[in-house]
Amino acid sequence: MQIKIDSAYLDTIFTIVNLVLVLVAVIMAFIVLTVSFQIRNRRSRMGWLMAAVCITLGGLMFQFAEFDMPPGGVGAYLIYSRMLYSLAAPLFCLYFMETERDEGEEWDGRFWATIQFIVAVLVCALSAFRENELILNIAFISQYIVVLIMLLVSSKNIRESAGFLLGNAFPILASFGGMAENRVDILGFGIMLQLMIVFFAYQLDADREILRSKAELSEKRVSLLMEQIHPHFIYNSLQQITLLCDEDMEAVKPAILNFSGYLRRKFQALTGESMIPFSDELEHVDMYIDLARILPSRHFEVERDFQVTEFRLPPLTLQPLVENAIQYGIGMSEAGEKIRMGSRISKGYIEIYVSDDGHGKKTGLSTQKSYKSVGTENVRTRLKLLCDGDLDIDRSEEGTVATIRIPEMKVITNT
Repeated sequence: MQIKIDSAYLDTIFTIVNLVLVLVAVIMAFIVLTVSFQIRNRRSRMGWLMAAVCITLGGLMFQFAEFDMPPGGVGAYLIYSRMLYSLAAPLFCLYFMETERDEGEEWDGRFWATIQFIVAVLVCALSAFRENELILNIAFISQYIVVLIMLLVSSKNIRESAGFLLGNAFPILASFGGMAENRVDILGFGIMLQLMIVFFAYQLDADREILRSKAELSEKRVSLLMEQIHPHFIYNSLQQITLLCDEDMEAVKPAILNFSGYLRRKFQALTGESMIPFSDELEHVDMYIDLARILPSRHFEVERDFQVTEFRLPPLTLQPLVENAIQYGIGMSEAGEKIRMGSRISKGYIEIYVSDDGHGKKTGLSTQKSYKSVGTENVRTRLKLLCDGDLDIDRSEEGTVATIRIPEMKVITNT
């Protein structure tokens, strides 16, 4: 005995399944967006993934609106949803390539995104002219085959890209489902499931990066501790204070207080983990300059032009640069006698600079080269880890200019 199922009954079942999956996909989209906005220090690449989620959410809203339309034919809302779905793959490609790109590496995301946008234009045209669903699903499958090729070709570590590969299977399966049964319309659900899997894979990757950064920062702190304790500077400072006892007794007490304050600031900065107000770092710099001036052969002027001071930065970032300028800039130049330092806002960054009119490129002493490379690399690494900043050193025949650049939005504070 054969059981015949009424076609209208099947249509109702497929409509309910499609509606439920659209609602589930909408919930997933809101979960991803809610969690993403609670993440502190989001990477710039996250913007591409969030754009893909928002585009897919827009398509889901149009698809949801289509359920209220009368049956028969392809409605306008469904056309709009297909157009938006076609844009998710190009944005996903941009996110993936930004994820794989190392710092300073040439970015080839435009190549894959261009291919995807060409296919997206084709999908939009097929949707607008209301071509049959079979061809439309083939076009969507081609988009994610391109994504699959990109994952296999451009991924630096296939194991770490497992989340990408797993997520990419769902839009393809959803498209095949639409080809097998034209009443099945779960493409938006498949795309959203892909993005959700990739999002949480991103979270795991971000957690691993944080652990690596903490370990590297701890190593750098130990290195900085060993580097910043200069016995010869402490010895010379104490020796000069001893000489002041015979030459200028009134200057002895301020010199001792300044020396103890300098050491206290030094060890506080070395053992602290968080960012500090710029005024605290500047106070440490002033203590060092006062100590440097009591030592022989340290005749120099300091010019200041601080246009912005209400921000935070990692400890011991400006002071080592001033120390370099005094010790190895003007300190090794017969002509050098001026240190310039200041701060300003430029193109969304806070710039703090220290310049001297000393040797610059002319310096060839191995001790100077070794010290500066260790010190500046340490400053550069901590800037990157703590506030996504950078350090640039420009040496010329006229002297050296060291410039710290920190994203303004990450360090501005009113406290």
